[in-house]
Amino acid sequence: MTELKLGVVEYINCWPVHYGFDYDEIDIDAKIVAGPPAELNEMFLRGEVDITPMSSIEYARNFDDCYILPDLAIASDGSVGSLFLFSEVQIEDFTSKTVALPEDSRSTVALLKILLERYYQVNVDYITCEQDLDYMLEVADAALLIGDPALNEYIEHQNSDLNITDLGAAWKNLTGKKMVYAIWVIRKEFADQHSELVAKVSNKLLKSKYLGLNQVELLAKRAKEEIDIPEEISLKYFKSLCYDFDEDYQKGVMKYFADAYELSLIDKWPKLHIWSEENGRS
Repeated sequence: MTELKLGVVEYINCWPVHYGFDYDEIDIDAKIVAGPPAELNEMFLRGEVDITPMSSIEYARNFDDCYILPDLAIASDGSVGSLFLFSEVQIEDFTSKTVALPEDSRSTVALLKILLERYYQVNVDYITCEQDLDYMLEVADAALLIGDPALNEYIEHQNSDLNITDLGAAWKNLTGKKMVYAIWVIRKEFADQHSELVAKVSNKLLKSKYLGLNQVELLAKRAKEEIDIPEEISLKYFKSLCYDFDEDYQKGVMKYFADAYELSLIDKWPKLHIWSEENGRS
């Protein structure tokens, strides 16, 4: 029997989607492969995992090799709560400054470059390093943090003198669009060969998501216990995220792709290949 390998991002923003199999309410029928987003993206492209949440920008760069699983995304309509730019100066004064970027982010890095270059119209230099805010602000004028480290640093510095910009809110304010940070994808070759298995796992992931969205209070308590994020912050965070991929979010991600294309962050204009059981893709 074919074994499907499922990539699982370890950040809490994926907890609602994983809820069903994390709490043994759903048998996902897959081998779980856990890791940070960039690492799972690379494993997917090497064929080492079959389904994974993929950063939107990586989908745009590899859209001919995969399908999007329906109704699964990490997105927001405004503030996202875990993608922050920290700086001691206002963004409008960034010209000729240096911005430190995290090593394990792609969609958010592309989003920041789009915001700075296209909308704020500032030219900056970039360096890449580990997510350590103190170190990043020693070697650069601003620091981009994502995921759990961003949440923790926001909690610590929200009342400090640092300027803190939520990238989801900035995107919404500047474009009027919703933002999609990641989508669940499946390797095209695997889906074409194992459509019944893909349908089963896709449906179970959706069921797991709906179960998780009804248990965000429990997940907020878990965040407090496991990574010491206050329950009220985690609960607000979970409620700020959207895990669907409806028409409005598809329009938002296509706007993001259009801006990325104009800035040469992607080489080709991508299409949204959404998998369906009936015809393999739409």
